[in-house]
Amino acid sequence: MDPAVLSLIIFTFCIILFIWDRLPMATTAILGCVLMVIFKICNFKTAFAQCASSTVILTIGVMMIGAAISETGLAATIGAWIVRVSKGSETKLIIGTYLVSAAMSAFLTNSAVLAIFIPIIMGLSAANDKIKAKDLIMPIAYGCVIGGASTLVGSTQQMTAQGLLEESGARLFKTFDFTLVGGVLVILGLVYCLTAGRFLGDKIWGKRPDDDADYDIHPVAANYKKSKMIIMAVIFLLTVVFYITEWIPLAITSSTAAILCIITGCIPQKKAFTAVNWNIVGRLAGCLGLAKALESAGGTKLIAQAFSNVVGDSLSPFLLFAILVLLVQVVSEFMSNSTAILIVLPIVLSIAPQLHLNPYSFALGITLASGVALSCPLASSTLGMSMSVGYKFNDYFKYSIFYDILAYLVIIAMVPAIYGLTI
Repeated sequence: MDPAVLSLIIFTFCIILFIWDRLPMATTAILGCVLMVIFKICNFKTAFAQCASSTVILTIGVMMIGAAISETGLAATIGAWIVRVSKGSETKLIIGTYLVSAAMSAFLTNSAVLAIFIPIIMGLSAANDKIKAKDLIMPIAYGCVIGGASTLVGSTQQMTAQGLLEESGARLFKTFDFTLVGGVLVILGLVYCLTAGRFLGDKIWGKRPDDDADYDIHPVAANYKKSKMIIMAVIFLLTVVFYITEWIPLAITSSTAAILCIITGCIPQKKAFTAVNWNIVGRLAGCLGLAKALESAGGTKLIAQAFSNVVGDSLSPFLLFAILVLLVQVVSEFMSNSTAILIVLPIVLSIAPQLHLNPYSFALGITLASGVALSCPLASSTLGMSMSVGYKFNDYFKYSIFYDILAYLVIIAMVPAIYGLTI
């Protein structure tokens, strides 16, 4: 059988397993790489070299840094300070926790940031009848998800897209390339949570008690060493400076910062390694290897040819962009956003040269769209975690569908206007 066709069969098999979700995504992705080698579609190096790619190393470093920030108590201290400053005002709490969660999630694991805030807010709600946890956790989850989509290192879907761009030889993202459009989406999210969100929240869960939550409230530890917090704050600020300036490669910056966290005692080495979500790392490396094997065998070209035959050459770049962004945003509601990118972005990268498309702009828009899917708790582990405070499955659609539409319109308006769709 033609290797290109066989690679497509294996790729399709993996996509079906991703959607079925009976196996961990990392297991499925690595299984796909193994099958590519077994059936001699590609060699071992092609399939598994991505395990040592700069994107994977960057991801590991970011996770270790985030764990150290939590370990030293810096993150919890910031969250508690926001609560004190708000002085019991729900509006101030929404603004403060939303902005801080968005800023923290731009550099840390989104679900970890939400995990920091949930016990703080649940404890505050239990102590103050005027504060309703559900009115606060949803905006914080918004801040975590949208903030995580606003920088290269904020979420794994950006890492997936970066890896695909790196393999294709296209222009790579810099740390804050997502921030211009992502910043607008963050501000839009805050305005939405303060206006339509408060109205919708009152209609959806306003009469439900907060005691229907499945989350156990644990007091935030107060015995952190101030010296370790200061050291961690300095390491983090220097890391951000190096991310901005890119004096050294991003992967080296994150690796160096992670090592400094261990050397300075901000986090023990064992905890640093166990804090890494190896399922995400394996998923990322496996997906990149799967995409590389598909490309080397010619499977991507077959997909691109089929796609070109369907859409034709007469479809305008803007209409194509709008369709792909919508497709990724909708698909990301129900499956991993990295999977949605893995399905769509290689097609774009393959057809871009013949249609004179700007692969960077298409990749930016597609990645942002996958990161702001908020109408289903299956869209991300962060939204799924927020269900623990008592939200129902369909609450997310009722609360978020209007924001999803607004975010879609912002992306298809801003990305073409700022970056252009053709070259």
